[in-house]
Amino acid sequence: MALRSYHEIIYLLVIFFLLPIGFLGPTFWKTPQLPINNKIFERNFGNTSVNIDKLSNFNTNKNYLSSDQFNNKTVVSEWSKLILNNTKIGVPVARMYFPYIPRNINKYETNKKKSVFIAILIPIALRGNELVLEERKLMNSAFSSNNIYQIEQLSKKYKVKNFKKTNFSELNRLELVKIKTELSKKINVIPISMIIAQAIIESGWGSSRFAQQGNALFGEWTWKNHTGIKPKGNLDANFSVKNFNNLLDSVNSYILNLNSHPAYKHLRSYREKQIQIGKNVTGYELSYFLENYAEIGFEYVIKVKNMIKNNKLNQFEYSKLENF
Repeated sequence: MALRSYHEIIYLLVIFFLLPIGFLGPTFWKTPQLPINNKIFERNFGNTSVNIDKLSNFNTNKNYLSSDQFNNKTVVSEWSKLILNNTKIGVPVARMYFPYIPRNINKYETNKKKSVFIAILIPIALRGNELVLEERKLMNSAFSSNNIYQIEQLSKKYKVKNFKKTNFSELNRLELVKIKTELSKKINVIPISMIIAQAIIESGWGSSRFAQQGNALFGEWTWKNHTGIKPKGNLDANFSVKNFNNLLDSVNSYILNLNSHPAYKHLRSYREKQIQIGKNVTGYELSYFLENYAEIGFEYVIKVKNMIKNNKLNQFEYSKLENF
């Protein structure tokens, strides 16, 4: 019995001695503790923590913003400053495509508002032109491989002359050459400065109701029933302003409009001639052919030219997107 008590006393003493070492061990012995990822816990406590975590990403990659940053004035202003500075010194533009204009854009100071709008438009306009060049490659490939189905689809999209009456399965070589010549003239890029200038004019620097509610940057009309946004004060109008899922869709529609509508055939002819003699086509020059874009006629041409000149939009003419 005495021996058992002795052992029990020793056992208790050992436990008593080890307990504080157990609590102090990692600090006392300089033992590194396993890292705990606080973000895992933060995500379980509501969206606020997640938003803060996303905002912190701006400190490591300022070229890209997360969706919860689009309406953060401070972050968007910093981002736009970076994008514009990089563009001016020839650094490729990040593939950062805003899906919509910030809802609070009218709360920006005038100069910041302009900078933000231009910075948002540059990568989207560049992407729109990039898609056109990809389609141009597709066109050349279609004619090289005699892909009649692809030729027919492009002819319909770009409204090739008499495409509705054409039997594409029975085209002869001469007819194919004519179609290729017309498509080559139509499927090409629009100068960045002109894209931005018209977006500014038609959307009021992104603050118009059409831009805010329907991502409509270029005031394109549609006569389809129950589509688009009706003008205020004229809800019975037989037209609406086209609305889009995002800003890139708006830019793509605008580019297709200039590249396919009969009203801009002189614009396309001039562009083609300049390219053939090896000259770059600028927005300032090409805007001369926008007389039919608005009801005010040639006054609209002057308006676009002044917008390009006064805001020095020509400096963004040869911007490039970063590689994939």
